[in-house]
Amino acid sequence: MSSPKTSKKQIPAETDPGAAERNEVERTVNPRGESAAEMNAGENATPSGEEQASKRAKTPRVKSPAEAKAVLECLLYATVEPLSLKQLREFVRPMDEKRLRVLLVELQNDYDSRGSGLQLVEVAGGYQMATRPRYADWVAPFRKRKRRTGLSVAMLETLAIIAYKQPIIRAEVDAIRGVDSSGTMHALLELDLIETVGQKQVPGRPFLYATTKMFLKYFGLKGLSDLPSIESLRERFELSQG
Repeated sequence: MSSPKTSKKQIPAETDPGAAERNEVERTVNPRGESAAEMNAGENATPSGEEQASKRAKTPRVKSPAEAKAVLECLLYATVEPLSLKQLREFVRPMDEKRLRVLLVELQNDYDSRGSGLQLVEVAGGYQMATRPRYADWVAPFRKRKRRTGLSVAMLETLAIIAYKQPIIRAEVDAIRGVDSSGTMHALLELDLIETVGQKQVPGRPFLYATTKMFLKYFGLKGLSDLPSIESLRERFELSQG
């Protein structure tokens, strides 16, 4: 798994004083609000809903469980984002989600039984192919990724508070930590580990913050119910850096 990617995104003014001016420029140049990575993703991007619907209409029906399992393997190999059971069902017709789940377990067992370097993981509400952590020493140099500095103690502390208390406003984070968290939250927003999810209905209507799908993906979590301790979060992040 790769490390969180920074992207140009709209940062709330309460965590970035210059955000208002930059956001106005971005809305003029890019009214759809896409990041540079999204605008340039091209063929490697996961298809949008409309694109998936169009392609689904042209997708043939599978003729057997064996063929369905092979198609699942192809889809999971080709995607760059986790695919949910609902998304897989749309392509692997006429299999229902219950039968797809059985096939996914069989596929994972196939990889495990032959000692494959690949594994099928359930993460961020979906399924995805990934290399096994024990082979990271061989994979990391090949990918030539730029290593990031690990999350600081302040970032981990803030991230944990948001993860366990979400949705939460910045003032509540500050109160729990006992210090101003605007800079730390700005950094977490840039890493796309947290996002704004609305505004609290109180005077001033401050932004509410929550963790993102990328947070789940890069810490290897199926969902928020799998949240680990702060120390475990640190270890997972460091492993994700290769």
